Amino acid sequence: MKEVRYELAVVGGGPAGMEAAITAAEAGVSTVLIDRYPQPGGQYYKELPAEFSARHRTKVEAEGDMLIRLLGGVEITRYFGTLVWGIFPKEGEKGWLIALTGNESPRLITADSVILATGAYDLPMPFPGWTLPGVISAGAALILVKTQRILPGKRVLVTGSGPLLLSVAAHLIEGGAEVVEICEASRPFWKAIPYIPFILGQTNRIEEGFKYLSTILRAKAPYRIGWSVVEARGNGKVEEAVIARLDNRLNPVPSSRRTVKVDTIISGYGLVPNNYLSRMMGCKHSYVGEKGGIIPERDETMQTSLPSVYVVGDAGGIGGAELARLEGRVAGVAVASRLGRLGHSTAQWEYGKLRSLLRRQQRFAEMLGKVFVRGSDLFNLSTDETTICRCEEITRREIRAAIEMGARSVTEVKMLTRTGMGNCQGRMCEHSVRNAVMAFTGQSYLDIDKGGAYSIRPPLEPMTVEELAKAAQELNFSE
Repeated sequence: MKEVRYELAVVGGGPAGMEAAITAAEAGVSTVLIDRYPQPGGQYYKELPAEFSARHRTKVEAEGDMLIRLLGGVEITRYFGTLVWGIFPKEGEKGWLIALTGNESPRLITADSVILATGAYDLPMPFPGWTLPGVISAGAALILVKTQRILPGKRVLVTGSGPLLLSVAAHLIEGGAEVVEICEASRPFWKAIPYIPFILGQTNRIEEGFKYLSTILRAKAPYRIGWSVVEARGNGKVEEAVIARLDNRLNPVPSSRRTVKVDTIISGYGLVPNNYLSRMMGCKHSYVGEKGGIIPERDETMQTSLPSVYVVGDAGGIGGAELARLEGRVAGVAVASRLGRLGHSTAQWEYGKLRSLLRRQQRFAEMLGKVFVRGSDLFNLSTDETTICRCEEITRREIRAAIEMGARSVTEVKMLTRTGMGNCQGRMCEHSVRNAVMAFTGQSYLDIDKGGAYSIRPPLEPMTVEELAKAAQELNFSE
């Protein structure tokens, strides 16, 4: 097969990936941009389907339009609707083999440098009844309402922690749903006081927040601080939600339990960095709860422990779209400088322009991580009967039994119970299994390199045997 080679491959076409690709390409770096969606924008700038049109464009939508236009104005090879299922080092030389599957893409390309901008996904929150039809994530709800114009339900409970709850609730109300309760698990206001100077500098976010709050107030939707869903009930689908106030240790207060009639529960307890590719490649990672959990270790240019491999945006730690765009630009400059397309002084000048902006966004992201509760802090909402691994239908009781048999790490629990061996490859359960191991063994920390996280193996995505066989031949894996 003829080798298709680029100086830079950017995986992910959201805010961070587009900025990285544009910055590098403008400096003269031969760049390929790969994304699983059919058009650029990622989840944050997700465009409306061609069948829909909007009378008014929001600020976020206008930003996305501008960035997509900039992307169209530079020379970049684009493979959309394409999955990256593995990235492998080239034997005997520098560079990376990137394995693809998609209708319009080659099966294999080579790149000297790789920027991973794979974003994040909703943190699943196990509680009794969370697997019932009608319990969906906040991200899924926003996609349905904003880009598909579909209401996930008519009588909805929104539960979780963080500013995303306000956005979800407001969009549901505007779409015609009745939001019967908004349960914010944290008590954020006192915690946010030290960060007020940084909050006041976030004008766009403040305006957006007030817009959502005014929509919620007009609808008279109750907004409860320090409350959470503790159970979903129903016969084959969600019919009721049980909510309760949480004490200072985030344990439900039994006397406060209330039952409300709903047909949908929307759960938004934070995001998880989607860094399975960087883990597969062998980049060094550590666990930082405030940034979403397992994150790659990076230097000031966003380079990981592997030379020529960079991670930007939420894949490197949850921080939001503004921070993601800045990190993308930093990594784009770093690659261009490394390849000699930008001189040292020019690169330093570019870094200088971005440094103060980066610090401001990093401080805001730090505030969000410390002020709001994460789902990992609420593991005690699950019971022994609660399903933790949905793919393999493994309960918390079975995980506890594995630990009683001697399992002391996530990988040991996986070997004994099959957790993480389903189609999602652990995306839905890894964090909960980790929390279970710590809770049931008394360990305060699990080392990532010593079984504290699942080992990531190709293929990263489900593939047909035929596709794998063809890829194995090209990658010389057949033996």
